[in-house]
Amino acid sequence: MALGVPSRNPGGHRGATLTPADPQAPTEFGQRGTTEPWTWAGPARSVTGHTWGGCIEVIQWILTAGCFPSDPSVLDGGVLLLESSEELIPAREFGFILRSLGERGVLDAVDAVLVARPPSSDFTRRPDTAGRAAHRHAQRDTAIEMTQRYNPDAVICVGVPFGHTRPQWILPHGGTVTADGVRRRVWADYG
Repeated sequence: MALGVPSRNPGGHRGATLTPADPQAPTEFGQRGTTEPWTWAGPARSVTGHTWGGCIEVIQWILTAGCFPSDPSVLDGGVLLLESSEELIPAREFGFILRSLGERGVLDAVDAVLVARPPSSDFTRRPDTAGRAAHRHAQRDTAIEMTQRYNPDAVICVGVPFGHTRPQWILPHGGTVTADGVRRRVWADYG
């Protein structure tokens, strides 16, 4: 059965603003904030493909350890899912890893790239609203720039709430996802 992942902005998110020692921690995650609209880039076309990806820091380890096939064509026509973790890596490092994926042929193999809304605070680092937005915007801009450098035909959507974010949509790893750059919607097949 195909179930569509809602294509609308969830309207809010929860940041990591409570420490584990906080009395509210068992029932609350953090303060609610508003989310930015998703950013779409690349050609206005619809792409459906099998997904692969995950946390970009871990993907780097997978490639370094030689645990990915040497031929990136295994991802031909696929949808690459990328997310960053609570390590809050700077956009520059995010870009270095994306560049490595590009040089390896991974970005050229896929037809779409979905980049999750990144965490922008943790229990010890809590930038103000402008600082959190600057972190997200820098990562967004880097993701689009690097992807387009290596695959100008890829449909790109940045800000989808999956991975290390709240709310968190669960996307089918290895399943089928449609990134519709015309209607600006993301659909996942959970069948």
